Amino acid sequence: MNNFWQRAITGTIFVTIIIGLTLYNSNTFLGLLMLIGAGALYEYYKIVLPKKAGLLQTLYIAVGIATICSKEWLKAEFAPYVVALLFALTAIGVLLSKERHWKNIGYLISGWYYIALPLLLFYNTSFQKDGISEYADTIYKPMLALNLFVLIWCSDTFAYLCGRAFGKRKLFESVSPKKTWEGFIGGGILTMGASFLLAYFFEIPYGVNLMVALLTVVFGTLGDLVESMLKREFNIKDSGTILPGHGGVLDRFDALLIALPFTTFCYYWML
Repeated sequence: MNNFWQRAITGTIFVTIIIGLTLYNSNTFLGLLMLIGAGALYEYYKIVLPKKAGLLQTLYIAVGIATICSKEWLKAEFAPYVVALLFALTAIGVLLSKERHWKNIGYLISGWYYIALPLLLFYNTSFQKDGISEYADTIYKPMLALNLFVLIWCSDTFAYLCGRAFGKRKLFESVSPKKTWEGFIGGGILTMGASFLLAYFFEIPYGVNLMVALLTVVFGTLGDLVESMLKREFNIKDSGTILPGHGGVLDRFDALLIALPFTTFCYYWML
């Protein structure tokens, strides 16, 4: 099949599934985030720890999924103790494995911070109080979640189109030779313009969504560059092959993962 059509068909199915699961209810949205987390963690550990710490990798994928499910985890008083215990168990596990390298501890824990915690933040901030009273119910707001997905897609698409049309000056050539300043700036302006339309249809304050769009462009681009740096270091083209024509799960959500701590923080304080 022609690569263009392969990408187009995969992309259409991919977007349809994300929109459908996000809009249906909070449980399907959580299931979506769990799938993204499991796939991204599996690919990440396969890249950085190939056949070196199988049991620990499995443990961390399970811990990552459990973290995403724990909606109240960040508010729990025992959260710091869980983090400390997890680090200690990881250190013991690495010592007992065949590959006793300090960097393996860092690789395992970094996957949790890089993938699981941002998705937990995403899930948490997709719930808002239904009113101004302190006794108001907290309900799932699917449009808040969908807004972040769409802004990432806008940023990626507009940056690509502007880069193809006007790109001359390389943004970070040693990491990603195809990214240009023209693509970054043009994509950013168009994405921030699109944020006004999204704010209207999704009933989000215009100022809030403009700020979220700006953070998405800046830190989403950083997310792309971070994953490109990862793949260059380990000499691979794609993080996986699960999405024909698009690579792996981590390839598709690299921008979102780095942007989420900033965009969800913006939601938290401004909404």
